[in-house]
Amino acid sequence: MSIVLPRHRLSQLAALVFCALAFGCRGEARPPVHRGPIVLITIDALRADVVGALGGPPKIMPALSGLAKQADWAGRAISPSSWTVPSMAAIFTGFQPWRARSWSSERAVLDERLVTLPESLKAAGYRTAGFRSNHWLQAEFGYGQGFDTFRYLREGRRAESYLAKLDGGPDFVWIHILPPHAPYVRRDALLERLDDEIPPDLPRQVRPLDLEPYYDPAVKLPAEKERVFRAMYDLNAAWADQMLGRLLAALKRSGQWDKTFLVVTADHGEEFGENGQIAHGGNLGHVLVEVPLVIKLPAGFRRKLDLQPGRRPANVRVGPTLIEAAGGTPEPGAAPSFFRPFEKGALSELYLGNAVNRFSLVNGDLQLLWESRFGAPEPEYYRARYAGIGGKPEPPLTEPVQAIFGRLEREFAGVLPLSGRRSEPPQVTLWRWTPNGTMRVNDSAQIQRMARQLRNAWLAANGSEVPPGRSVGRQPHLTPKQEEELRALGYVAGGN
Repeated sequence: MSIVLPRHRLSQLAALVFCALAFGCRGEARPPVHRGPIVLITIDALRADVVGALGGPPKIMPALSGLAKQADWAGRAISPSSWTVPSMAAIFTGFQPWRARSWSSERAVLDERLVTLPESLKAAGYRTAGFRSNHWLQAEFGYGQGFDTFRYLREGRRAESYLAKLDGGPDFVWIHILPPHAPYVRRDALLERLDDEIPPDLPRQVRPLDLEPYYDPAVKLPAEKERVFRAMYDLNAAWADQMLGRLLAALKRSGQWDKTFLVVTADHGEEFGENGQIAHGGNLGHVLVEVPLVIKLPAGFRRKLDLQPGRRPANVRVGPTLIEAAGGTPEPGAAPSFFRPFEKGALSELYLGNAVNRFSLVNGDLQLLWESRFGAPEPEYYRARYAGIGGKPEPPLTEPVQAIFGRLEREFAGVLPLSGRRSEPPQVTLWRWTPNGTMRVNDSAQIQRMARQLRNAWLAANGSEVPPGRSVGRQPHLTPKQEEELRALGYVAGGN
């Protein structure tokens, strides 16, 4: 069983206080501490290749591209998973998804015993404010922990007002922007930002229900639908950028821009058939785990980032970085901060698929994909997903949706997550990322070497392998309206 750490570490805190009083721990230099504003902005479902400053189209996201060009570090990073629940749990705790124990809708609540980023910064003397959008990130799922102010973002006006009033003191502000996550809404005022030829008759909206049939790898996405879906996604990336631009302008109006430690990143990307699926959460392919990461340090901050140009760091390291910058201490076992050297690659995890768990290790331009089986695939899995968000599959399902997902949950509970069933060894493939896409690598020695690296990375981050068991921890009591809000985003109980 994964170790769950206590909320308070009084003995450790007392030791630190004693050390500080005892002449700075025998004369050891203490790292610089930031006492001004810290702002973390996460954007939902944003691919790295949409950002012009990172090699994408120049007009879709000018605000983020402009920030990237003046930042202390900007590049492509690797997300902890390919959908919101495991990725945001990892970003908020500094733990990989397995150790954070937040994997799916039945296991989506942050464990109250884990210390979250806002809790750590509050303990360091920061006022804390959160503005969330995605309904998985509401207080019922544990994301209100540690926040003095916790509000729904909506169009972002309240967050803008809050940023504009920062006074230079220790304030932590987290803002989660929902677009470009589906539903994709046509925004005619932003059509001029599309570089490619605009498909005729763009719909007013593309719902998750419209995307879901192509989540099944057996259902091919027609080229014309791909063009329409991608254009609508790009429009919503432009809308996210417009919201971001307003937030950055509000921060500048406060007069605290130079004093602010600012990070902008994404929880995961979005797919349009590159790995045989659509949307996100179905696999750990290139476009789903490669996300933007932009870091602006406060002016004059004397602690330097240990990040190399062209590398792809894991953005699970964001939280520990902000905690250390504020003079706090990340939880034991948390990912290393960006102030520390780390050259062991970036690990991503995805649990409870159709009888399969998926893992990825990205190191340089190489990505190892690892799949382990925990049971027998459900023949009606994809049709059950469709039905679970309000679709009407034809012919109708032969049994209830929850019966299908319940079998998968029971099988998942008794099998080692990384190794899988003894009768089926994990399947591994190696890919090289190039400017023109991905290429399969068939060098067996290199595959074995990276497979060892992935296993070692998983064990180092999560501890020894044990089956997850049936315990799902505290479950939220959602209203019918909240359940409908999750279905409108394409989520079904028991699935991603």
